[in-house]
Amino acid sequence: MGKRWVYCAVIVGMALPVAWGANERIKLETANLRVEYAVTKANVLELKAVGLRDGSWTSPLGGRLFPFEPAAEPAGNNNGPRYAGPIEWRLPNGDRAIEMVYQSHAVKEERPGVRHLVIQLRDKVYPLEVELHLRAYAEVDVFEQWQVVKNGLGQPIRLPRLDAMYWHADAKTPIFLEWYASDQKDTAGYPIREQLGRGTRLLESRDGNRHKHGPVPAVVLGFGQQPHETEGPCMIAALDWTGSSRFGFEINSTQILETGIGVNQPGQPVVEAGQSAASPVCVFTLSGKGKGPASRRLHDWARNHFLANGKRLRLVDNNSWEGCGLKVSEDAIIQMMKDSAELGIELYVLDDGWFGNGKEARVNTRSGLGDWQFNSQRFPHELDAVMKAADQLGIEFGIWFEPEMINENSQLFKQHPEWVMRHPNRAFSKQRTQMALDVANPAVQKFMFDAVDRVLTKYPRIRFVKWDANSNINNGYSPYLAPERQGDLLNAYMDGYLKVMRALTEKHPNVDFQACAAGGGRADLGALRYSHTFWPSDDTDPLYWLGAQWNFSNFLPANTITSHVTHKGKGFEPKFRVDVSMMAQLGMEVDTRKCTPDYLDACRVGIATYKQVRDIVQLGDQYRHAHPFDSATPSMNYVSKDQTRGLVLAYQTGSVAKTAEFSAPVSGLDPERMYRCTEVNLPEGDKRPRVAAGCKPSQSGKAWMEDGIPLQFTRQFDSAAVLLEAVR
Repeated sequence: MGKRWVYCAVIVGMALPVAWGANERIKLETANLRVEYAVTKANVLELKAVGLRDGSWTSPLGGRLFPFEPAAEPAGNNNGPRYAGPIEWRLPNGDRAIEMVYQSHAVKEERPGVRHLVIQLRDKVYPLEVELHLRAYAEVDVFEQWQVVKNGLGQPIRLPRLDAMYWHADAKTPIFLEWYASDQKDTAGYPIREQLGRGTRLLESRDGNRHKHGPVPAVVLGFGQQPHETEGPCMIAALDWTGSSRFGFEINSTQILETGIGVNQPGQPVVEAGQSAASPVCVFTLSGKGKGPASRRLHDWARNHFLANGKRLRLVDNNSWEGCGLKVSEDAIIQMMKDSAELGIELYVLDDGWFGNGKEARVNTRSGLGDWQFNSQRFPHELDAVMKAADQLGIEFGIWFEPEMINENSQLFKQHPEWVMRHPNRAFSKQRTQMALDVANPAVQKFMFDAVDRVLTKYPRIRFVKWDANSNINNGYSPYLAPERQGDLLNAYMDGYLKVMRALTEKHPNVDFQACAAGGGRADLGALRYSHTFWPSDDTDPLYWLGAQWNFSNFLPANTITSHVTHKGKGFEPKFRVDVSMMAQLGMEVDTRKCTPDYLDACRVGIATYKQVRDIVQLGDQYRHAHPFDSATPSMNYVSKDQTRGLVLAYQTGSVAKTAEFSAPVSGLDPERMYRCTEVNLPEGDKRPRVAAGCKPSQSGKAWMEDGIPLQFTRQFDSAAVLLEAVR
């Protein structure tokens, strides 16, 4: 198949191609959804229907998948609108036209419940082929789609754009868009909702190796109305890609929506003669009844089919960064490990500041990146003493790396200045006083792997790696790639990054890797292909995190979202902080030596509580209720897969003049079972109940779902955690 810059699954034992007559249909179905194609008399491929399998709802998606000429009007004068299509190529003779005709298709059952459709197309004039791939996961109602271009010419071609997903849709009925930004200050905590109108709406990330200052590469589309949790037909689509992305939506003069989802290429990648290139994968699902069912489908798909160790419980951790910054040492870490173990924390993570020596020691952010040797003054025994203490305490250990980056003040820069991306004859453009390494270079890839592998191999007890990326690709020129191949830079960088991550996770399967990029710049499926969790934001104010975690949960399951209890933000008591972090993978980010006894006591109770319910949160079904952007009393609940236990989390974010009474909704219980209600996470200094005195101690799942749980809040930034357990 040739080299593929981005991930594309290889089909083993593909069924023989099958042709069908004009206007016949081909369907790929899951338990509840269907995607249907047809071939016209002119051998043009069309998307005919996407919707519910029982026919009760069909989305407005459809139309030609590779449009060439303008659509013919009824009079036949071919004066309709022109479409961008899903592919752009540049041939050696300058031709850009694309006129794909259907050749054949094949469907293969890769494993029980997973079917893979490949449709083969060929350009009418040139020996250029396109494969359209669609994979269906039956039990979770999720699809994956991507494209492959094969160059049968005797010369290279350029490929500026190769979308993973492309469709037309009838926009006479309104179409609504919901998306989320990545910036840590404010925007990731708020949903951006809009009705698509005439013209183009373009969501682009241009950061290169992440999406820190762009949109999260996932969207929600509502058909006919802005989708809510339980009402409004919708689609959720997420791109398996962690760099610059492009989501384009254009409604033309005939009220047809054209949508393309793919990589936002800064150049024109080259496909050699006889070689192929693949788009990333776009993962999508649909729901006739709001975002909630669609999200739960994506959560199950991720845990069951996508994530490495997707059902392995994530540990409660404490990270040194927000409490200590760069001021770390062997003695300090051992003391904080002791304090953390006493709180019930299971994993201590040593963040930045442990490496570099001499003038390049990592004592500030201007030096040391790239010199992954332990600082001999701060860690004179490397990790020997730390690991001995961890053994004695029975606590796991983790460590921070930023292998893609370099400081100019480092031994690595002096030894290998050619490993740094840099525009010829121009000064460096730095971000946070650092630059990105040329990850397209195999020598750099080997260096990255060796740096991390050396520490993990010497200390096999390490359970966790926080992998950071604090800079964009700001000097977008690869010294390794030839001048005429600079258009391949983004693809080659991502290919190198994923190769390193794949090799590390395969060699160290018991290590959990966290994707961080100055916060939420890698909150996406692309990074999670070889990571286990991601860091949502460096702004750990709990009110902000409440919204950010909520938004990310639309397409990512709770066990991928790390949520730390910190001291950031004013007016929040420890219980509120813990209840917010219980929404996901709870942890802490504090210097335990500086915490008050009351704070530590509340965290100790919260950690013990979370351990009792984390399997419900991380592996169960999530039901979101009023969004914190829309309501002063947002809440959600989780239900175990066997429906024997549930956890309700509710928050009071608005001001309270007097006692505020609120009934927290409950969903997902077995209506026939009886459930006992118990309020949990009540620290010693804050034992007043939030559950109203008149609440029944137990009743049927049907009654809880009809009545909710009556709560009372006496102040702003109050919260409640309520456990529901089946008694019969």
